[in-house]
Amino acid sequence: MKKKRTTILIFLAIAMILYFTNSESRMTVNGRHLFDANGEQVVLRGVNEMFIWSDDPTGDTLMTEIAQTGANTVRIVWLSDEDDSTATADNLDKVIQNAINNGMFPMPELHGATGDFEKLQSQVDYWVKPQIVKVLRKHEPYLLLNIANECGGHDVKAPEFLKGYKKAISRIRETGLRCPLVIDASGWGQDIDILMETGPELLKHDPETNLLFSVHIWWPADDGATDRIINGLQKAVDMDLPLIVGEFAPMGVGCKEWIDYKTIMNECQKHKIGWLAWSWGDVPNGDCSLMDMTRGEKRGTYEGLVDWGLEIAVTHPVSIQKTSIRTKYLKDKMKGN
Repeated sequence: MKKKRTTILIFLAIAMILYFTNSESRMTVNGRHLFDANGEQVVLRGVNEMFIWSDDPTGDTLMTEIAQTGANTVRIVWLSDEDDSTATADNLDKVIQNAINNGMFPMPELHGATGDFEKLQSQVDYWVKPQIVKVLRKHEPYLLLNIANECGGHDVKAPEFLKGYKKAISRIRETGLRCPLVIDASGWGQDIDILMETGPELLKHDPETNLLFSVHIWWPADDGATDRIINGLQKAVDMDLPLIVGEFAPMGVGCKEWIDYKTIMNECQKHKIGWLAWSWGDVPNGDCSLMDMTRGEKRGTYEGLVDWGLEIAVTHPVSIQKTSIRTKYLKDKMKGN
């Protein structure tokens, strides 16, 4: 009897160890909030940068500059190796490692299907390659995987979006990856309504129930789209949708005025919604040079922050520097623990 009891206790101990190991091996979404591998809530604050087109694609220098803002997250613009020979597994490994070494959760994304929903699965092809999966598994405890940037134009309807992303989720999960998957809205990232319409069903489809939905607020309007921003974010909160603002700036494509970026920041702070500004500026924006947060001779550096970039990163009451929290887990990773 004693031997049987001992066996049961050993079994329970092993089961508990496995449970906690598995539950702490990745970031998780619960309700509309994100938590790190230690269970501490994370509210994303950071920037986008086009690393794949940079002279510093692995972020050896850039990550250090971005980190001076206090950002806890960096969205890494990347491409598949079919689209750019720089996108090797080794380089992906290095850019992710440089992000975490500098105290920022890495969010790699693929830019090759922007505006084209037919290319969604080609982006997944890259993520499920064995050599890429190996890199992602190595960094999984602190990884946020953004499947595809702004996949699909304004003509994508909910049934097509559901079908495509259900397949994408299944293919990635079949590799054993359990980290949060980030899904951009269609409509060039702008269609918050399609995320609210399809999000609950996609969460049910994901065996990990571990998804974040990302809207890119490129909504230029004469009134700054202030009411649209307030109402859209509030609706997502009311339905408990795990939403982030993955891209925004004060102006749209062609420097079209204007987007009420201060309301985006204030509402996100109010609701504990993550946001990532577009973009750092080491690689100049072809759509509008004013989107570059850093400019001039010190472009790409912390000292090069100007105008809205300086405001959103440092001086505004709810700037990155004043609201970004690096969790204990993140700080430990910076120290190499």
